[in-house]
Amino acid sequence: MKIRLFLLILLLCRLIYGSSLDSTAFYVDSAVLETEKGNIMITFFEKEAPNHVINFKKLIESGFYNGKIFHRVIEDFVIQTGKTEKKDLELIDPEINKIHFRGAVGAGRKDDKVNPDMKSDPTEFYITLRPKPELDGKYTIFGRVAEGMDVVEEISKMHTNDKDFPDEPVKIIKVYLKKYFDKERYEYMKMTIH
Repeated sequence: MKIRLFLLILLLCRLIYGSSLDSTAFYVDSAVLETEKGNIMITFFEKEAPNHVINFKKLIESGFYNGKIFHRVIEDFVIQTGKTEKKDLELIDPEINKIHFRGAVGAGRKDDKVNPDMKSDPTEFYITLRPKPELDGKYTIFGRVAEGMDVVEEISKMHTNDKDFPDEPVKIIKVYLKKYFDKERYEYMKMTIH
């Protein structure tokens, strides 16, 4: 059964893409986080978490993340940013479809006691350093780190106080949207049709 399914997918790929791939189809929207430690490139799961992606892009275009710091840093777990003092922001309904892999970009949220509907904070997001199955099914993953995991790793090693706040927080200088060639997806598709 699995072999038949694989062959069917392979046939569909050949019908859709022909014998060669149009590389322009693999340019996707991304966000570039220019930090004091280097750049982090994030691509989006637009189909799986459309409302989170739209919200994130609007915040980027407004300049919201420029000058923010990574306010929560836990080595081998997460780095988190986007904290704001505003209290009246509208939460985002959950779009929980993805698991927590290394480099997953997820929306922060309050715990189940005060947020039983698992709605996401509209501004805070985190990046995981390792797979975290204990978080699966509880948070919306809306993107992934396509480049710059070395920067994420470096930030995660910053010394913190007992509340996970870094002694010397890393600042995000600027965040902007950019087209990104998804080489990983391109190579995978190229491999399946040849």
